[in-house]
Amino acid sequence: MGEQKLSIPKGYRKTKQREAILKVLERAEYPINAEQIFMELKNNGIDISLSTIYRNLEMLTKEGLVVKSYMMNEDKARFALPDKKNYLVCEKCGKIVIIDNCPFDKFKEELIEVHGFDITGHSIEVYGVCPECQKKG
Repeated sequence: MGEQKLSIPKGYRKTKQREAILKVLERAEYPINAEQIFMELKNNGIDISLSTIYRNLEMLTKEGLVVKSYMMNEDKARFALPDKKNYLVCEKCGKIVIIDNCPFDKFKEELIEVHGFDITGHSIEVYGVCPECQKKG
């Protein structure tokens, strides 16, 4: 997958805060919540409120630049770039591993045919126990 340069969608002002949020998501190895983005930006000396982060994340999600998801047993939404939307989650330690080859593509056409949906996107979360936690018993 080639390096894609993310940019603020047309019709929205290009602000340092919006660009900073996108940079945090580009560097994140897995989906993160708004509070994690807030702490990362604060640690880098960027003055931004949590409500501003939420507003921008909602806009970026609506525009398709960011994927919003909820993990099992969590009440906070997580956000990621579209190439980090499929992952494995360890139920014991919370480790998240990105799935590079999306298994959804194999049955997307079948879902369209059977259910008649115009599928515009997806995210997959698979829960289990990672090898390290399996060894611990």
